[in-house]
Amino acid sequence: MKFKKIVIVLSLALTFFNTVSAQEFSSDVVKQDCNKKHYILAAGGVLAVNGVIGSWNRFVSRAPWAKVSFNDLKDPWDKEVKFDRDWYWTNFVLHPYQGGLYYLAARNANLNLYESLLYAGAGSLMWEYWWETNAPSINDLVYTPVGGMVTGEMLYRLSLEAQGKKHGILSFMANPTRLYSDFVQGHGSSGPTGMLEDCSLKTFMGMSLATSRADGDTLNEVFPFFGGIEFRAIYADPYGHDSNDPYSQFYFEFGAAGGKGSGEYVECNKCTFMSDIHIFSDGMLISRAPDFGENVDTTFGICMEYDFIWSSFIELSSLAPGIAFKQRFNNGDSWKAYQVRLSGVIMGTSDYYYLRRAEDVGDINTYRDYGYTTGAELVTKLAAGKKNGLEFDWTVHGYAYWKYPGQQQKHNGKDFDDTGWEFMGFSDVSLELPLSKTVNLGLADELYFKKAVYDEVPDMWQVYNAINVYARFKFM
Repeated sequence: MKFKKIVIVLSLALTFFNTVSAQEFSSDVVKQDCNKKHYILAAGGVLAVNGVIGSWNRFVSRAPWAKVSFNDLKDPWDKEVKFDRDWYWTNFVLHPYQGGLYYLAARNANLNLYESLLYAGAGSLMWEYWWETNAPSINDLVYTPVGGMVTGEMLYRLSLEAQGKKHGILSFMANPTRLYSDFVQGHGSSGPTGMLEDCSLKTFMGMSLATSRADGDTLNEVFPFFGGIEFRAIYADPYGHDSNDPYSQFYFEFGAAGGKGSGEYVECNKCTFMSDIHIFSDGMLISRAPDFGENVDTTFGICMEYDFIWSSFIELSSLAPGIAFKQRFNNGDSWKAYQVRLSGVIMGTSDYYYLRRAEDVGDINTYRDYGYTTGAELVTKLAAGKKNGLEFDWTVHGYAYWKYPGQQQKHNGKDFDDTGWEFMGFSDVSLELPLSKTVNLGLADELYFKKAVYDEVPDMWQVYNAINVYARFKFM
């Protein structure tokens, strides 16, 4: 009964927010001022996001942690804040996406990036302390608002692009909180359009190999076939970009793949199935375009990186602000370019040191298959192309991570930490040839290397390589 009363109170509050926001909009219409900031509308949107997700978890999926009672709501200051051990996908994709929904609710109400970040932080605090019975999570309080700002701003701008090109369904898919804000305001969001340099889907197929060595044992694996799909957006020209508007230029890549294969440990299901989900993104927070002469386009400024890899071989994430230098040299019908981006990792993660063999080396009970890290990220890119569309690209992501103590692992019945240093590199090289105005064909090779030096467990190294052919379809 107590929880039902709480739900009723929150519903009445949300109705009040909607009513006041609608009244605000009526005034705006009279004034013909559609750019006015609606702080109450934004607050109502944040509450609506928590209400919808919380209700789904409690009444549809019936998650035990979503069954919040009055006793769970009172005395929030007594709750212990700590790192959690949630599912990898939940922590580092679903939480940034949920934060993105808070953020979008504020951006749809014409709030700027920094104001929307505050609303995302408020939504995260409410969720951690009042919408679940679990202890508030340190990693969620970081990844939800900061990751939400990153994902939310990119989705906000992509939604505006889709809206401007009359792709209504795609616009709402990118920004579902418009279902709330458009209804209350009576109109869609307004903002810049026509900024997309590239928006495409890539389908690919290939094969992969992996080798790892730890504790004197070498594991070789072969996966002869996999296939997948990847979405890519390049928003505004990365070179010669001068702006104080955060994320007025960004790169976003989101892909997934799966395949069947055979390895050394064929009796293990997860060793005979290859899976991969990845996100790579970078956005300029502030940038300048210094003049280095004719036919040279230069960008220098502050950037933000958000990377995520969740595969059979790798678990890695990075949330990192830094500095970027990008330069392109134009020469008639061809061009050459390079980028260097150096960032400090606010919070990252990497896989448990025996991720691929947790079921095959004896009595191992992994409390979680990843650990929290901090450190640095270096991204370099070399690219060249012809005006006819032929393009070469080689991008390398390098990570130097230190794993926090207290990672709560267990090996052969004993608790231990895989605390220590990890050095990882991810190289992606491709050659792409246009087949038509909207279709390109390409060949790509991906190489991953990891060398780890731990305090309490054996050092290890790992190499993973995949080659694939692909077709890229441009749209929007």
